[in-house]
Amino acid sequence: MLNITSTIPTKNLPIRRVLSRLFQSYIYSVLDDKEHQGYKHPNGKVFKSMNFKIFYKDNKIYAKYSALDKENEKLIAQDILLNGLKLGEIHISDTSIILSERKSEITSPIQVGGFICANIKDGNSRKKIYLEPSSNKFQEIIYNNTLEKYEALFGKKYSGTLDIKVIKQMPKVKIFHYNKGIIKAWYAIYEIAGDKDIIEMILDTGMGSDAMKGVGFVEIKKI
Repeated sequence: MLNITSTIPTKNLPIRRVLSRLFQSYIYSVLDDKEHQGYKHPNGKVFKSMNFKIFYKDNKIYAKYSALDKENEKLIAQDILLNGLKLGEIHISDTSIILSERKSEITSPIQVGGFICANIKDGNSRKKIYLEPSSNKFQEIIYNNTLEKYEALFGKKYSGTLDIKVIKQMPKVKIFHYNKGIIKAWYAIYEIAGDKDIIEMILDTGMGSDAMKGVGFVEIKKI
C-alpha cells in the first residue's frame, strides 16, 4: 500500500469535488490500459484490481493506494518520485511516499473499517438507492460482490469459507463526489473470516461498488 502526502501552496484549491476523478485518471495514465478496462466476470460485471482513498485538508492532499498486483504500486511510486503527482493540470512536486506492507497483519477473522457502497435501483425512477451497512440487503450484496470479484480477478471460483459481519456502523452518511455525481456511503467496521487470499484481495481492492471512485477502501482495525 502507498501512503501519499502532497503539499500544495493554498488551502482553497477548488478541486475537492473532482479530486477522486483526477486521482483515478492519474493512476490509469501510469498503468497498462487493462487496469482501466478492468476484469470481467462471466455475468458481465467489471471489477478493478486496485482501490484508493483521497482527501484534502488544509494545504495537504492525502491519498492511500493499494493494488492486487504489487508491481502496479511500484509503478505509481516510481512515477510520483520521478515526476511528482499529476492531478489534471495541477503538477505537485512536493510529494512524499511511504510504501507499507499489510500481508503480515492478515489474520482470520480480521476487522477492517471503511466507507463501503452498495445500492439498488428504484423500481419506478431507476435512481440509485444507497443502502446502510446494517441492512440485510447491503450485506447480501457485499457478500456476493466479493465472491464475484474474486472469480473475475483470479479466474476461478472461491472455494473457501467467507463470512462478513458488520460490527459497527456510524449513523451519519457521507457524500462522495465523482464526475458531477454523488455517491453515498456510511463508515462501518466489518469482521471478515476467510482464506488469506480473499482477505488480501479485500485489503488490496476494497469492497462494494464504485471501486476506484474514492469509496470502498478498507483499513485494518486493531482488535
